[in-house]
Amino acid sequence: IDPKSVEKFCDMTENTYTKQEVVQMEADVLRTLNYEMGNPTIKTFLRKFTRIAQGDAKNLNLQLEFLGYYLAELSLLDYNCVKFLPSTIAAAVIFLAKITLSPKKHPWNLSLQSYTGYKPSDLKECVLRIQELQLAKRGGSLVAVRNKYKQHKFKCVSTLTSPSEIPASYFEE
Repeated sequence: IDPKSVEKFCDMTENTYTKQEVVQMEADVLRTLNYEMGNPTIKTFLRKFTRIAQGDAKNLNLQLEFLGYYLAELSLLDYNCVKFLPSTIAAAVIFLAKITLSPKKHPWNLSLQSYTGYKPSDLKECVLRIQELQLAKRGGSLVAVRNKYKQHKFKCVSTLTSPSEIPASYFEE
């Protein structure tokens, strides 16, 4: 709160609180909220879901992490993804990233389902939309994002592709 607002607030409350008390209350609220005052973003969920997806792996799979960030960034630039919640996109990104890295292995498990709250069938539309972006069937103009993630520091994840067809069984419960 800026100093003028503090004074106005004190006046509005008929000086129930001193300026110092108002500032202290503001600091207490911020600490309680852990300074997180905005809505959660895709990245908020993606960080958590990536940890769950990696399971008990002692070494973090940077390729999974960077591929997740890449797919999420593609989704942010596509108007058709606006209708999905950030948590849905993050879960769909993990689903698609796991298919991309291990196409023969089912990408979803009970741990991911329990933690994210999403069943594979809940993610189908979002996964397929993001896959279109990944395969450049849509969003062909997203060259800057693709080039960014072609770099070695991002493990060249934009050069990876998922299978052209995701087995229908992966979306069954």
